[in-house]
Amino acid sequence: MDLQREISHLFSAQQRDWEQLRDGISQLDNLREKEFAWGDDYRVRLQFNPARMVSTAATISKEAIEKRPCFLCEANRPAQQRGVPFMGKYIILCNPFPILRNHLTIPLHSHVPQRIRKKTADMLTLAEQLPDYLVFYNGPQCGASAPDHFHLQAGLKVPLLMQGDNELRSCLQIESENKNETQELFEDVYQYLHHLQPEETEPMMNVIAFTEDNKYKLHIFPRKAHRPGHYYEKGKKQLLVSPGALDMAGMMICVREEDFEKISQQDIEDIYSQVSMPVI
Repeated sequence: MDLQREISHLFSAQQRDWEQLRDGISQLDNLREKEFAWGDDYRVRLQFNPARMVSTAATISKEAIEKRPCFLCEANRPAQQRGVPFMGKYIILCNPFPILRNHLTIPLHSHVPQRIRKKTADMLTLAEQLPDYLVFYNGPQCGASAPDHFHLQAGLKVPLLMQGDNELRSCLQIESENKNETQELFEDVYQYLHHLQPEETEPMMNVIAFTEDNKYKLHIFPRKAHRPGHYYEKGKKQLLVSPGALDMAGMMICVREEDFEKISQQDIEDIYSQVSMPVI
């Protein structure tokens, strides 16, 4: 059985047996969305998704992480949650707080920090075996709510999230028919970004991988900030937006209705300008 079919069967079984997932997918059917356009060139879709509050508001300080049990480790996952093994070292799980259709979380069995270097091969293999999916990575200071446990995420393709570079934010694009070449080009980008941020353990970034037209494609979003200033404002000035890979690609998540209602096109431009790192 191919991996996509296994995942389809997993979702069917998990929706039957796991109420939390069933509710999460049901809520996805009723989410409010609206789009902003910059001419015919690029768009951003705003999604009001209150179930994502836990992720958006996550405290990722060293002290907070050490105090809480890791929700990606097997011992701490919900009793009803089942998964599909991948490559002998990952488990593919249904995400009960979805943003995309068939939203997956793919943690390593090992409890090791969120670091993408040397794991792009795994990411590309997953994208290869899931041709209908986008695979994405949030860096430890770029949207990952579990920076202490390496994991990828995936969901069914949305054309909006494959639009690549635009004037709102930087996106370095790699594509090749050869997986090894794609990995080597990513290493070049990684070294370049590391040169720009030598003080960081890992250069701040989000990554999206997918296959299209018999090519491997990586979209790398360099970051200079975890969250925009709007996040830390008080009262009516606050916008509780904490960008991850999907936000950077073009689907911005609002967890509060007031933010969804008031956010403007200028706010979106400002958020991107604060968190995206310009590259030459």
